[in-house]
Amino acid sequence: MVTDIPNNTKGTKPATTVESKSKDYKTTDQKKIRIIMEFLQGCSPYESDALRTLLAVAKGTTSAESMPQYDRTAINRYLNFGCDKETGGVDAIREHRQSRSLELMKTVSQYVEKEDIINITSVLLAISSDKKDIENIVSNLPKIQTAATPNTTSGIPGNNAPSK
Repeated sequence: MVTDIPNNTKGTKPATTVESKSKDYKTTDQKKIRIIMEFLQGCSPYESDALRTLLAVAKGTTSAESMPQYDRTAINRYLNFGCDKETGGVDAIREHRQSRSLELMKTVSQYVEKEDIINITSVLLAISSDKKDIENIVSNLPKIQTAATPNTTSGIPGNNAPSK
């Protein structure tokens, strides 16, 4: 006579199996979360959104022509990061954007096949050298923020000290 078979009713599982599965899921979820967090913390500003967009290009779900505006904006934010009024004219901004696109291509190449790099490169070159985008950037570039501004009290712009 076998005595170590649990007496379960139909449709129920032993408690030890449920507990071990939930612990395994928690451990797996925590590992996934840790990996994702480490990846995101290693990204520069706007890089994760730009990578997401380029992975969609590699997957074939979008192209330079069919790309939604929010994806194009994500790439442009990454390419423009670090530009300000002192960056220079159109040529300097184009150079900055193309060097940033090279960095982005190196990063995305870790996640895609060699064949996909051609599509990604063409999309990045089209966006990074787009005349309309560059003109828009030049006209909207922020000035470099300075630490001290004259005629302000408590560092709040607009709270000018009264002159006596």
